[in-house]
Amino acid sequence: MKKEHKLVKLSPGEAELLELFWEHGPLTLPGAYQLYLGTGKTPSYSTIQTRLNRMADKGLLDRSADFPAIYTCNVAREDAQGKYFELLDTLAGKNLAPLMLHLFEKRSLTPDEIATMKSILAQIDTEQNSAERQ
Repeated sequence: MKKEHKLVKLSPGEAELLELFWEHGPLTLPGAYQLYLGTGKTPSYSTIQTRLNRMADKGLLDRSADFPAIYTCNVAREDAQGKYFELLDTLAGKNLAPLMLHLFEKRSLTPDEIATMKSILAQIDTEQNSAERQ
């Protein structure tokens, strides 16, 4: 049985910051700022501080009372992705093949990603064929 997730809509800036928390766990403002700079973007320190505080106010992050404050993510990656999958599903008109082709044309896949996708498709095919036989 699939676990139900609360779908969360994020701004692009919030999604970028949450990606840091999903990869690195709890962070302080200085830590989040340094990691964000590593993405090649150059916001000001105060911009990241404002974003983190707004995300805490929205409940996306917890902010400790420590100094410096430690921010902890409250949003699972699956919850954030789900909102966008719903939108993509609607835009694709229930036909995912053209959407997938478009995505793969915009971003090349690594051999590991291709192998993983082949495995996923084979598993789905097996499950669907099994369900049809029953």
